Amino acid sequence: MKTMILVVGALSTTALLLGAAPLTQSTFTEVIKDVNVVASATKAATPAKVQGLVKAPDLVRTGPESRAELTAPDQTITRIGANTVFSFEPAGRNVTLERGSVLFHSPRGKGGGTIKSGGAAAAVLGTTIIVVATANGGFKVIILEGKGRVTLPKGKSRVLKAGQLVFVLPGQSDFGPVLDINLSRLVQGSQLINGFGQPLPSLGLIQAAVKKQNKQLASGAAEDTGLSADSIALRPPGGNGLDALDNNTYSTLTLQAREVAQPNKPPCDAP
Repeated sequence: MKTMILVVGALSTTALLLGAAPLTQSTFTEVIKDVNVVASATKAATPAKVQGLVKAPDLVRTGPESRAELTAPDQTITRIGANTVFSFEPAGRNVTLERGSVLFHSPRGKGGGTIKSGGAAAAVLGTTIIVVATANGGFKVIILEGKGRVTLPKGKSRVLKAGQLVFVLPGQSDFGPVLDINLSRLVQGSQLINGFGQPLPSLGLIQAAVKKQNKQLASGAAEDTGLSADSIALRPPGGNGLDALDNNTYSTLTLQAREVAQPNKPPCDAP
């Protein structure tokens, strides 16, 4: 019998869909605590206001326990977590995440874009995702519902399902480990999902994905070990930076699928 082990542990995207509208400006639809727009030309910071515009290449910067929601003309929703620095690029559907965490929700058929963070970049296609910058200049992508595809600049890609996380590491031609996360714990603890006045349009689909995973846990088809993802991702060569998660945004993240060792069978090495 094979059991999926969940250990506690965490999109950006080029216009992957033909005809996708440029993502170069959005309107603030919610502002919580310390949120500023930093002008690219002058570096002057102005407090963000609901119904105010942010345009590329100006930055959005949030303080501790602060967050913001932006809505683009094509109804793509960007939720920005605490201690985050984020901007749209002047053309296409490219975004830069200097630090912190963001959630993207795109209506089906309108999503896609490219995320850059430090020395890492990848195109991401998915309807509801979270992207978190890591301390070493990379980032990680979590799929919250449905499926998503993450593609590196040289064309290598990974297809992920709801409740999976992948690392995009700086200066490398391949991905970091793919982890299965405890989606229920993530959803319960994430202010990017729960910390706003209006629910995400895809909240029902996220809850359905949580319910499906919870059934696996209840039946014994999956097991939550309670281990920290750091114990997997920070092995040599290490440096994936799981400790870069914003504690104001996440309570727990999760774990890697591997086969449980059976009697008289040597334990399997985690990837």
